Amino acid sequence: MSASSSSPQPDWRTRRLHVAVLGCLLIASASLVGCSLSLDIRTDEGRRSIPIHADRGWQDTGVVLREGEEVIVQAISGRWFEDPEGVWHDATGGPEPWICGTPECHEPLPQQPKYALIARIGEEGDPLLVGEFLRFFPEETGRLYLRANYGDVDIPIHNPEGQLTVRITFE
Repeated sequence: MSASSSSPQPDWRTRRLHVAVLGCLLIASASLVGCSLSLDIRTDEGRRSIPIHADRGWQDTGVVLREGEEVIVQAISGRWFEDPEGVWHDATGGPEPWICGTPECHEPLPQQPKYALIARIGEEGDPLLVGEFLRFFPEETGRLYLRANYGDVDIPIHNPEGQLTVRITFE
């Protein structure tokens, strides 16, 4: 008998128990990770600052707003959209905001300034103007999304550059 065969090998019941325990630990870990992610959204003391990029459509802020709570969205720094060359725009669409205003426009809010910061609650919510500052009380619970009032509904139609840093304050 060799030395390697002298050590007892676990039988199939022991192996099955080890696999079951490992599976339970993995499931418990995954559950805890899911809980911590949803808790992080509401445990950051009601304030979050994030970049909103010019070259992306709707951007999930990671903040879940509750119906009726006070929410403040404020552009605190940055510029985006060089148009014309050498002229960068702020969250209001300035320095000289332009409004398309016709049904053929590509902007999500054609009656508001091109390049202005806009928001919506949930993936299908109606857009609303933020500009440099918006204080509101949501009429529904949902995730807050932000973007520029520019381009097609989902993806900007050119390759814009720049970003705004936006502070979101909530209860």
